[in-house]
Amino acid sequence: MAPRNAAPKLVIIMVGLPARGKSYIVRKLSRYLNWLQYDTRVFNAGERRRTAAHVEGRGDKAKEESRLGRGQFSSSAAFFDPANPDLVSARDQIALETLDELLDWLSGRDSSSIGILDATNSTPKRRQRVLSHIRKRLGSLDWVIFFESCCFDHDILERNFRLKLNGPDYRSQDPNEALRDFRQRVAFYEKSYVPLGKAEEQEKIPYLQVIDVGRKINTHLIQGFLSNQVVEYMLNFNLSERQIWIFCGGESIDDSVGRIGRRSDLTASGQQYAASLVRFIQEERKRWEESRRNRGLEDHRQAKPRSTHEEVTLGSHADNKSPQPLDFCIWTSTMPQTIQTASGFGDEFFAKSQMKMLDDLNAGDMAGLTFEEIAALHPAVYAARKQHKLQYRWPGLGGECYLDLIHRLRPIILELERRKDHMLLVTHRAVVRVLLSYFLDLRRDDLAEMTIPKNWGFSLKPTPYGIDFSAYSYRPESSTFYLEPDARSRFFPS
Repeated sequence: MAPRNAAPKLVIIMVGLPARGKSYIVRKLSRYLNWLQYDTRVFNAGERRRTAAHVEGRGDKAKEESRLGRGQFSSSAAFFDPANPDLVSARDQIALETLDELLDWLSGRDSSSIGILDATNSTPKRRQRVLSHIRKRLGSLDWVIFFESCCFDHDILERNFRLKLNGPDYRSQDPNEALRDFRQRVAFYEKSYVPLGKAEEQEKIPYLQVIDVGRKINTHLIQGFLSNQVVEYMLNFNLSERQIWIFCGGESIDDSVGRIGRRSDLTASGQQYAASLVRFIQEERKRWEESRRNRGLEDHRQAKPRSTHEEVTLGSHADNKSPQPLDFCIWTSTMPQTIQTASGFGDEFFAKSQMKMLDDLNAGDMAGLTFEEIAALHPAVYAARKQHKLQYRWPGLGGECYLDLIHRLRPIILELERRKDHMLLVTHRAVVRVLLSYFLDLRRDDLAEMTIPKNWGFSLKPTPYGIDFSAYSYRPESSTFYLEPDARSRFFPS
């Protein structure tokens, strides 16, 4: 067990049949937890199985391949036959080796907070082996929760099955043969599958059970701080297609001379930017709705993942054959530069709100100064911030650092995940950095060094395979926003 003063730890053991969205959920969950600055890592048993299946026949790796029953069995349905005790043992061994890797990482580094075991763990016997192994390694189960993803909708499962064909187990195979093989794999799992419930409750094991990605959520003995962060996130989880736009406010009087952290009105250039933003968003909203209508349900069902072995459970909203136009909400900070930027959006077409949480990073006693003035008048402050940009808190009443801003923006992220409407956020560069670091899964060093041109805006579209990210730059000479190619690689480290 960890010392009383050690950082909190959590082991999340995933449970569920194949194609129930487990891997999609854990990747998104780990992105959120890492953004909150809880060092989180996913350990995927399927990846370990595939590695063992493709090792070259040399040395210790050749022995591992032999022990697992040779490579050809580790991706076909035959490898998952519950009637073959040798293969059951091989699968259990892969799961425990993956678990050992997780436990080594979690207990070997002070900064490690949350390890997620991404595997099926679909039988009580397997789950007992996992718990016994953790108890042996850690001396306690205080850190452990189970997390099961369930799905009962036939149409949703069919879509998920087809998404699996682009995964690493099947992408090089004939689609029809691959689909038959995967159905057989699922059938093998279903023979012995037992969902979480009575057995775990009798042993007082905490668990979270999510049905159809949030349609229904069951919890049992979820009490710890980190566990509750997971539950809160899943309560706001949805996969509706929508647009999320993030823009800085137009140029303010303070911006024009480099002063930071104050309330300031727009310049004439900022007002021109604001008018151009209204036209741009109206055009993009119309284009998106037309594309949505033209694409129709069938195109949506046939959409394929763009990254490897991703699976997703789509909500029932996808079955609406005549989708209604989505509402469009605009959130600004409470500072005049953003309120004025959004003032041209008509109230009859856009629901506007002002949110204190979207205010600029509070510069404390440095508000109203330029960075050159800070360097000249307060050299120690300037040097300290330059050395520790993420953690350094501006001195004076209300002064903040980027870690404070992450904490302040957490409810915004949860609300963006919950909303099914289009969203436009008009805010400030520091806030844009923190929001994009969540959606783009950036680590703390990337957040501190991220370059955000003030006249750029960003589009984020949740999809079955993650986030479609686009960036647009404003050209004042034409009062137009232009799509920027390769924006992520140019401005955001991988």
